[in-house]
Amino acid sequence: MRILLLSILFFITTQILAKPITFTEEEKEFIKKNTLVKVGMMPDFAPFSYYTKNTPVGFEHELLNMISQRTGLVFEKTIAKWTTIYTAFKNKELDVITSISYKKFREPFTTFTSSYYDIPITIFVRDDFGDYVDIKSLIGKKVGVLKDVFYIEELKKVGDINLVYYDTYEELTRDLVYGKIDALMQNLTNINYFIKKNLYSNIKIASELILPNTKKEDLRLGVNPEKPLLASILQKALDSISSKEKEALVTKWIGSIKEYKGGHVELNKDERAYLNTKVIKYCINPDGLPFEGLNENGEHTGISSDYYSLFEKVLSAKFELIKTENWNESITYVKEGKCDMIALGMDTYERRKYLNFTSNYLNVPLVVATTVDVPFINHILDLQGEKIGIIKGDAFVKILRQKYPSLNLVEVEDIKEGLDKVKNGKLFGYIDTLASIGYEFQQKYFGELKIAGKIDETLKLSMAVVKDDTTLLNILQKTIDSLTKDIHREIFSKWIPIKYEKGVNYDLVWKVGLGSLLFILLVVYWNRKIIKTNKLLEIAQKDIEEKNKALEKLATTDKLTNLYNRRKIEELLELEINRNERFGHYFGLAIIDIDKFKEVNDTFGHQAGDKVLEELASILNTNRRKTDFVGRYGGEEFVIICPESDLEGTLKLMETIKNKISEYPFYRVKHKTASFGVTISKKGDTVKSILNRADIALYDAKNAGRDRIEYK
Repeated sequence: MRILLLSILFFITTQILAKPITFTEEEKEFIKKNTLVKVGMMPDFAPFSYYTKNTPVGFEHELLNMISQRTGLVFEKTIAKWTTIYTAFKNKELDVITSISYKKFREPFTTFTSSYYDIPITIFVRDDFGDYVDIKSLIGKKVGVLKDVFYIEELKKVGDINLVYYDTYEELTRDLVYGKIDALMQNLTNINYFIKKNLYSNIKIASELILPNTKKEDLRLGVNPEKPLLASILQKALDSISSKEKEALVTKWIGSIKEYKGGHVELNKDERAYLNTKVIKYCINPDGLPFEGLNENGEHTGISSDYYSLFEKVLSAKFELIKTENWNESITYVKEGKCDMIALGMDTYERRKYLNFTSNYLNVPLVVATTVDVPFINHILDLQGEKIGIIKGDAFVKILRQKYPSLNLVEVEDIKEGLDKVKNGKLFGYIDTLASIGYEFQQKYFGELKIAGKIDETLKLSMAVVKDDTTLLNILQKTIDSLTKDIHREIFSKWIPIKYEKGVNYDLVWKVGLGSLLFILLVVYWNRKIIKTNKLLEIAQKDIEEKNKALEKLATTDKLTNLYNRRKIEELLELEINRNERFGHYFGLAIIDIDKFKEVNDTFGHQAGDKVLEELASILNTNRRKTDFVGRYGGEEFVIICPESDLEGTLKLMETIKNKISEYPFYRVKHKTASFGVTISKKGDTVKSILNRADIALYDAKNAGRDRIEYK
């Protein structure tokens, strides 16, 4: 019921803030007579316009749907590469073109709407490029760009750069990967999509492209100048989209980047609401590496950890690990409702009584480990009469005993006990997965034990969800279905570098008198190979960590203001809410909105508007406390989080900042004010509920005359 009420409140607030459209009589007549509008769009401009399973999707398609619903216009889409639609638009074969950026030379054949999204332009290079200092580092290099890209003239003026022109983004990215060009220039979101889609690993970000009059790619609708009424209608439709609706669009297609190398995961309304309001608690086997376990810092690691990290990014979901002492305690926690799911589990009849399982996404063969002098084992029945270890409570204990009753299976507490007993001669062999035994061989037992044979059975692992949570089960299944074989292979090979190989017939080796020599040579060879492999892995890991740091900064920072972006602010809010719930540490929150900011853009231009936003960001950052967090939430809205602060302290700080803003001589505009919506955290708050209170307070401040502070 609480979730339903919040959803209704969010919907009502959004409708209140949405701006009504008032069309002139001429515009109404135009819509009536010219309902069909021909629009050109790109097929490979992710996440704005691209294809998923032969269906065009993306930010711009949803934007056009919103415009269509509000105006009655119907868009007939021509989807083709940029050069094709750009030429058709210039020749007046199309009424509208999407994704076009403003340039003065385009004015004769284009009427521009305001920007609906701005993206930084990024320079990508191969990882063997060397040091990149500034754009002069590209002199004498081959640099790939899209034909007819809007900043080409400024780029030509740099001089001595060998520009190579492309028709499609995919060709552009592929040629950089294979060394046909030295660098490329394109927006971050688009190229990042192709990197993830094709698993490219040798591309890195060199810098953001800054040219005279060009700092970013401002995406607009371009309209045939012979149709001024159409341009006016489209602009009014864009202006009518509320900040909440814009945020929802950005969150869906850009902010939480639901695009990755597995494809797009389509979630319905209930599933999205579930992820927005639910913290998913999960349990693991704390001593089950390489599948999963806890590292020395008590953090989730192993194969399932990589899948969870991927799922968090894909779904923008919030997962919380519930720590347990062992696997049996994890199962108990699930039965008691302390965990919503387990990360990895085998589907068995007994477990189906309290769990539902996704399809298996990880298949690992069972093998038997023995001492190195044991001949190769062709079949499991070769183990008859011998003591064979297997982990206590493992699902395969019952399966193997039923299928092979003649086997003498001895249950052990864990894999280390099993392998130690094989090493000490107390067990003939030990049965476990190739992954688990291979991982232990990496850590220990090298030259003492070997994988002597493969068993027909295979461990099939799934994600398992408590019986009554079908929504979570459906979400996980959709995500698993979208994963490619390359993703599974990439994660598995990261943790399991050892491959199963058939054993050597040692009896024959000893008969010919070469057994000892071959064994010594084999140990030396593998030791050297492992040392070399480990060094390469260390280098690769370091490189990955550096790239991840750079990407993390890009993912959490607003490019214009260098403050935190919306995604990071919501993460910090979630942390503060959790601290509030656990320790009773309350905090303050303020949403700040520049008063009448649209007048700045309309009167002085977007460049002046950007400068005002940068200056306001500096005021907020300079006057906050060291413990406060400040970010740009979207457009001209900013957010300040004040940990360990009550209402009086928060209001006092906001009053100081409000006065600083009103006294500041802004660029060209000179005088500007801002309105503040303030609230204090409450027990049971969610990110949505606390932001909603602050937003309502901001709305009250605007209605009360602006340049003031209101609180809820």
